[in-house]
Amino acid sequence: MKLKEVLVLLLLALTSMAMAQTDPVVATVGKSSITKSQFDLQFRLFVRDALQQRGQPYSPEAEEAFAQFRPQYLERMARDQAIILAAEGAGFAAKDAAVDEAIEEVKAQFENEEELNKALDEAGIPSLGAYRRLVYEALTYNSYLENLIKRLQTSNPALRILYLVSKPQFAVPIRYCSSHILVGTAQEANQVIMRLGKGEKFADLAQELSQDPGSKNEGGDLGCEPRGTFVAPFELALAALKPGEISKTPVRTEFGFHVILLSKVEAAGFQPFDQVKEGLDQAVKNSALQKVLDNIVSRTPTKLFPENLQTK
Repeated sequence: MKLKEVLVLLLLALTSMAMAQTDPVVATVGKSSITKSQFDLQFRLFVRDALQQRGQPYSPEAEEAFAQFRPQYLERMARDQAIILAAEGAGFAAKDAAVDEAIEEVKAQFENEEELNKALDEAGIPSLGAYRRLVYEALTYNSYLENLIKRLQTSNPALRILYLVSKPQFAVPIRYCSSHILVGTAQEANQVIMRLGKGEKFADLAQELSQDPGSKNEGGDLGCEPRGTFVAPFELALAALKPGEISKTPVRTEFGFHVILLSKVEAAGFQPFDQVKEGLDQAVKNSALQKVLDNIVSRTPTKLFPENLQTK
């Protein structure tokens, strides 16, 4: 071998070693690898989203506060990668045209590419290429899950049996359907009671006088609620009324003085099957889907290297 060839091979080897040091592998999933740079990108997006939901701006210091979640997030990325590999193997890899279309929809929201790149940078995405990879993975993952869900079938008899077995969880307690008029003083409340006694309508007086912004425009209507919804003095007075009856004296709470109308009492019972069927169906499918995904992940050879997450 010529000296020049030896030097080239040595240079390539050193370059490979340098790259391994600067961007180490943090997980292997099947035949694919997750590098630290890939992890850092997705973890940063996760942190930005979490901070945004709290109304807080992103900063490296804020991200550091989430450091304890890095190992768990690595597990999640490895799990997602296993499912993406399964999706690709099953023929659900997103086509270039679909990825292009999704990206073009985003581009259309910006005046030019400079504005787009600025938005990507603000979102923590270093380049359009990195964004394209994220779009590809999302489309592939979602397409596969949609296909799995379509293949999951439930039957009406099976759901009905599940409903009967699980019926206690669909119990509905006694509910009190009420309205109120909230005023600032006992004197004002007594005047309301007098006017009601003369035949004025409860809803009209609530709209005119009530200081409760949440129910005022609804004629004082508080809906039908179980015990434990309202403060104790209010509930004690409410429970003492008969359906159609109005409190004869002002009811004092921390919010002011109330005049209460009990419209009706709904007896305890159970939500009917037709009312909960859709939720049961979704719960069964979600449980089955989870088992399918768990099986995919368990069959995919995976190694995690959380120690490499600390490499600078």
